[in-house]
Amino acid sequence: MFSKRTCIWLCLLAAALSALVVSTQVDGPPRTNQDRVRALAEDFACPTCDGQSVAESNAVIALEIRRDIQRRVDGGDSDAQVTNALISAYGESIDLRPSSGGIVGLIWTVPVVLMVFGFAALFAVFRRWRTIELVGPSASDVLLVEELRKGKST
Repeated sequence: MFSKRTCIWLCLLAAALSALVVSTQVDGPPRTNQDRVRALAEDFACPTCDGQSVAESNAVIALEIRRDIQRRVDGGDSDAQVTNALISAYGESIDLRPSSGGIVGLIWTVPVVLMVFGFAALFAVFRRWRTIELVGPSASDVLLVEELRKGKST
């Protein structure tokens, strides 16, 4: 029913889609308050450290933010409430998670769309190359060459 080449392409497409689905799966919500605190602390940058999250840093401000997260989680605040409180206190730059809207959404979406269009274009080009037949000389071309050869040899 399908050619071998079509089956290979379908398998590659299935593998790529499977990888995308698996990579977007969330492990589920943290089970304990301590797990929530750790997960939230990993989502925020230390205001005084370069390239470290609040969970990794031992700076005084990072320890204070972790304590604040712990108090809020123990007090019953949701993850969104804790996030909003920290962003309002320290600014947007503390949030390590990229937003999904506006220009940031385009930055994440455009390369994927371009890659899909690039693969589609390559597929179309390779398919066209496969269907192009090499054209040989016609009978009139062969006769013309033979006449010219005879004319030059005499």
